[in-house]
Amino acid sequence: MTPVWGGREHVVPFVAGCAGIRPDFGNCRTMAVLDRENRMVAGIVFHDWSPEHGVIEISAAAIDRRWATRGVLKAAFGYVFGTCGCQLAVARTAVDNRAARRLWTAFGAREYIIPRLRGRDVSEVIITLTQEDWAASRLNEG
Repeated sequence: MTPVWGGREHVVPFVAGCAGIRPDFGNCRTMAVLDRENRMVAGIVFHDWSPEHGVIEISAAAIDRRWATRGVLKAAFGYVFGTCGCQLAVARTAVDNRAARRLWTAFGAREYIIPRLRGRDVSEVIITLTQEDWAASRLNEG
């Protein structure tokens, strides 16, 4: 899998379409993840950056479970914690999105389940990853 920066006009609708949300990320940076046939199999949108607080939100979607390679994750979080100098990354996902939740917790993220954030009877998970937790992650080795 190969991370490719840019392509906002393709990545934003891909992520929004897969996640079932409106494609309104405002001022953002994007990364596409391409497979060996150069097809986009995942997209990451970095948005709502707050440099004064050192926080950025990440929205991602994938159609191939193999997208989250060590190289792709190092590129994504290298941008977050290196280039942007963030101290915290935030993501939001559905409670039943077990794949995303498992991935985030695998590299040290913490989860907070917020009742009714996605509707009267639907909770949402707010996921946070600190720079220190990413630095200590086994996925950040090598």
